[in-house]
Amino acid sequence: MSLDLENMTRSIVENLHQTWLYRAIEGWCRSDALELREELGLASFSITTSDPVEMYQKVKKHLLSKTFHDDETLQFLMDAPRWVGFTLEKDEFQSGQQVIGAARNEAIALLWLMAIPKLIIKPTVFPEDYPIDGIKIFISSLMSSDKTRDLLVHYMSKAMELRGIHDIVFEPNPIGRGYIIDDAIRPQRLRSLLALMIMRSTKHTYDLDKVFTLNEEQIVEEASAYIVSMQAKSMLKNQITGGVMLRPFDWPLIGNPKVCNGLFSTLNVLQQSTSKMVTCTTYTYETAEKQTPWSRSDFISFLIKEITEHYSEIHRIRHGKSKNTELDLFIELLTGENIKIAKRLLRADDPGTALFEELNDYKQKAKSGEKPQITPERRFRIVLSSLKQQVSEDKLEETSSNEVMDQINEAFDAIIGVVESHEKSLGDEAERFAQALCFETAYRILQLLDVGDALMDLPWVSRFVAEESARSDISTGEISNLDDEHRIKRIVSAYAGGLTYLILQNQN
Repeated sequence: MSLDLENMTRSIVENLHQTWLYRAIEGWCRSDALELREELGLASFSITTSDPVEMYQKVKKHLLSKTFHDDETLQFLMDAPRWVGFTLEKDEFQSGQQVIGAARNEAIALLWLMAIPKLIIKPTVFPEDYPIDGIKIFISSLMSSDKTRDLLVHYMSKAMELRGIHDIVFEPNPIGRGYIIDDAIRPQRLRSLLALMIMRSTKHTYDLDKVFTLNEEQIVEEASAYIVSMQAKSMLKNQITGGVMLRPFDWPLIGNPKVCNGLFSTLNVLQQSTSKMVTCTTYTYETAEKQTPWSRSDFISFLIKEITEHYSEIHRIRHGKSKNTELDLFIELLTGENIKIAKRLLRADDPGTALFEELNDYKQKAKSGEKPQITPERRFRIVLSSLKQQVSEDKLEETSSNEVMDQINEAFDAIIGVVESHEKSLGDEAERFAQALCFETAYRILQLLDVGDALMDLPWVSRFVAEESARSDISTGEISNLDDEHRIKRIVSAYAGGLTYLILQNQN
């Protein structure tokens, strides 16, 4: 076990240059309490002039905000110790210097915990060769006890010295001076906190309540699975996008059987690791108020979506809003036929080769001008599902406004198709149905983007957009009066415009 732990720590140290978090750790390790006091503009080290807890949180937030620039992650790191039951006690500090030092040490420990999932596996290792047992040994040492954490610090320090890194401190425990909790629950709650940091770093979603129910063995297994699944998912994306020397899916290229088999090898590791996770909600869907794990077909469908999104990104970079008919049709075909393709690949003896053949077949169909046969309802579901996946994987701040707006316009265009396809059966209720569907769609999108409070402004903003649009069309002569012929399109357009305005306002 000691040899495995030593090998894992050596591997982490060798990978330090792979993440920007290391630069932040390096910088704060070299900053002493006096430098931080001057940087924050604190008058003195005296704790009589300010609340020690307030000073502690100010220092901690200052250090973390220099590294994490999205408010959600920053707030999580600030609040997580309190969530699991730890309380900052001001009487634990005798001087301002102690406050600043303790806050600095916690921030450094949190940075290390967020960095570990990104460093523990070398980027050149194929998923089928991931050192899963070694990862579990490392995570077990991290979570078991103060004694095992001390051993971990010893091996990390030794590995850093061998690499000529002498002034960087490895600190795996964010709970230091100032924090108090009942001794009876301290080990379990500390394990939960460490696990939450790792889970957060992987960007997978999780059920917080379930995390607290895991025993030591389960939480080691869980945290290890989060790391492996994150690395496998990242590798899958890298295999699709390629690198400087090799880009197998750089249109008009569609890979080859060997590359596609490699994708399925990685997908297998991703599925195996997620099957061991009991707290993760990323690879589940909700049915009848319960979470159902993804099936094999769902994972294959996910792979096809990743490939499709890669080609969509190529289209955006090369052509922007302009058309590339063959590539457009290829993307539409893969999107519309996703489920059918997944079902066929599920039955294939050699899914990698079968995937390449599917891509080649759809490329030929796109070349001949064939369009996918997608019902308006199916198109509507596809667009919303695509937007949900994109937003769940990326923070809103990291997602291009143009990308979000394009998806929203597609969703509302699909609504027009849905209403028109049922216009006869809806009769006089067509308008009301269109308004209800627009409102429900806007609500779901605002919730996805975490700006649900803006919904109350949607009716009046949409009405304003409709009035201005009609006034403009009449003044330019595009329409002579507000007849009923295009009324559904005007309703949908008004809601789409109102929603776009609200989202842009909240982004700013």
